Amino acid sequence: MSEARRTPETRDVWPAWLLGFAAALVVFLALTLLVLGAVFDARPRWPAPGAAGRPNAASPALQAQPREDLAAYRRRKQAELETLGWQNRAAGIARIPIEDAMRIVAERGLPDWRGEAQAAPTTQAGGCGLLLDAVPRAPQAEACRQAGSGGEAGR
Repeated sequence: MSEARRTPETRDVWPAWLLGFAAALVVFLALTLLVLGAVFDARPRWPAPGAAGRPNAASPALQAQPREDLAAYRRRKQAELETLGWQNRAAGIARIPIEDAMRIVAERGLPDWRGEAQAAPTTQAGGCGLLLDAVPRAPQAEACRQAGSGGEAGR
């Protein structure tokens, strides 16, 4: 039997080509950075040193101590909620403590802001009287009217 003749293996990657590809990649990345730098101006926009960098009336007032300012603001608002005082003295609008206001609303209910006297709702089966008094234009109120509740039919 005769053996098949084997040839020595050759290299798959040539070092010159590999170094050429690496150099081309570095050049490509450098050109990309230059083009992107020209298209997008990414320089920091800090104020210029000197007179242009000093605050003036047109610049915003920054808080030196924001936590303390917030705590003082909350204390001031809490004091407004807990004390009597005038909101607008000329218009006769006063402020009462929140606890008193909640107690009054719980006892008397909400006032009628329209200035009209609100009649007590009549009691009917299914709550039609309350519905007709509170929301007369609702489709359900129309159904109550058509159901034939005697005194409410003419509304």
